[in-house]
Amino acid sequence: METDGTSEGAFLDIATNLLAIILILTLFSLVSIQQERRTSTSPTARPTSLERFVEPQRDLFPPFSVFYFVLSERVVRWDQEAVVEALSAAPDLTSGSTAQGRYQWLPEPLVTRDLDTFQLRFFLDQAAVQRQEPAFPESRIDAFIAELTAAHTANRAAPVFLVYPDGMETFAPLYERLQQSDLRFRWFTQAVDAPLLLGRHPAQFTDHGIYW
Repeated sequence: METDGTSEGAFLDIATNLLAIILILTLFSLVSIQQERRTSTSPTARPTSLERFVEPQRDLFPPFSVFYFVLSERVVRWDQEAVVEALSAAPDLTSGSTAQGRYQWLPEPLVTRDLDTFQLRFFLDQAAVQRQEPAFPESRIDAFIAELTAAHTANRAAPVFLVYPDGMETFAPLYERLQQSDLRFRWFTQAVDAPLLLGRHPAQFTDHGIYW
């Protein structure tokens, strides 16, 4: 009799455990079905036909540097937009000219990367600039710095001055006032026949950090 009681008790334990497992599996199944229904009927879960990656508008990202040529009694902003428009108008040409000088476009496509490299050389026509642009007297420095500060606040673009040998006397008082202001700027000496050289290559993104 004791053996029969033990067998019946073991059978009942097995049956109880199996029933508990079945109940747990059924509960999980019901929760999963309910979750699927909720996801499929929720407006936020409906698939969208919009592109996942949208190309940014290029005109929203102005250059971080604005270049100025400093000559004798002249401080002239480089018309970078004129060069871009000329390249866009004749994409098959790798050289051309604007009212300020001539440019050379040297594209270097890299087929193994998603980054195109290039070089742009701009040769300033100093004689043409001297004729076209008005003189830059020392009395204009404060207003000029105010304009630079406003442009930096609006576009986060900092001025870069390329100072030619005959422009040192013009740049000296401007440099002192810039030092007294809170405006960030850079300046470089520029040889008479040397071009303004711009470019992009992978090392700028892989090896070098941000210089500012």
